[in-house]
Amino acid sequence: MKITFLLPHVRLSGGVKALLEYANRISRMGHEVSIVVPAESHPWYRLDKQLSTLGKKPERMSAESVDWFDNKVPITLLSSNNTAFIPPADVLIATAWQTAQFAAKLPRETGEKFYFIQHYESLWTRDKERAEQTYRLSFQKIVISSWLKQIMADNHQQDATVLVTPVDKTLFSCEEKSWNTPPRVCLLHHDYDWKGYKDGIAAIKMVRSQNRKVDLVVFGEKVKDPKPLYEEAGFEFEYHYRPTGDRVAKIFASCDIYLCPSWHEGLGMPAMEAMACRCALVTTDTGGSRDYAIDNQTALVSAPKDVAGLTEHLTAVIDDEQLMIRLSENGQKKIMEFDWEKNCRRLIDLFKNQ
Repeated sequence: MKITFLLPHVRLSGGVKALLEYANRISRMGHEVSIVVPAESHPWYRLDKQLSTLGKKPERMSAESVDWFDNKVPITLLSSNNTAFIPPADVLIATAWQTAQFAAKLPRETGEKFYFIQHYESLWTRDKERAEQTYRLSFQKIVISSWLKQIMADNHQQDATVLVTPVDKTLFSCEEKSWNTPPRVCLLHHDYDWKGYKDGIAAIKMVRSQNRKVDLVVFGEKVKDPKPLYEEAGFEFEYHYRPTGDRVAKIFASCDIYLCPSWHEGLGMPAMEAMACRCALVTTDTGGSRDYAIDNQTALVSAPKDVAGLTEHLTAVIDDEQLMIRLSENGQKKIMEFDWEKNCRRLIDLFKNQ
């Protein structure tokens, strides 16, 4: 089969990582896979920008030019969204609301249209209405969590197939876990408010104010110099800038608890990867986390924006090592239920049965 993925960008992100993984695995299965990144749209008043892209040919990136992922599929970057630049294919996969909007304009020859939905983007994008319009398109919908499937049904009367994104089991695993004293708590930094970083820091500060010792480990790709983060938090912590692959796996394996304070997530790959490395999960009910975070079985779950609830659950895990161990063991088993090979076979079956 000829399959085209429309990606919003190829910068470091969990969603793009999952899509590249699918593209690479499907290519290894013998299918002809193309990755295309549509051009960024410019506002009407930037006529100079619009004119500068006219007639420009697409840029062909080598597969290896994605420096944070072991990519094997070449990538085409469109300088202008000319439909003639999209190759003929059997299947065309939109992967974000902007790419879905672009895909809607493409002729039938570019492939049967699918929409791979990894978050309910209208919750946070500035163009809420335009994002919501794409969910009403007649594309076949694929979602990465049961929560997203329910949203598609409730808000847009659309059916969707659920494919929970698996972790890379060859990279994220931990057969023997060493527990730390004091416990090491891992937290993702992001500048999106809905990622809940400030709530996570507030919970850590409340735990520390109770005279409980805890070592905070933060990682992220938005801030290179952590000094402003130290000043904002009021204390210093271990910080890792833009860790990928083996580096981030080692960070997770070195920690005891993963703290996820997000207000909502389409799924939540960092939490899943940390669980695969035997971190006990303390999380908010992000929606997407419901496929793996079962309260008091595989995680301790509190309401979004509930700093007191996060603090209570953090202290419970810190004070009870047996609880920490039980959550980590059950959590790892749950994450290992999701499998890349099964997902790729299901995806190809969906394409064949279009």
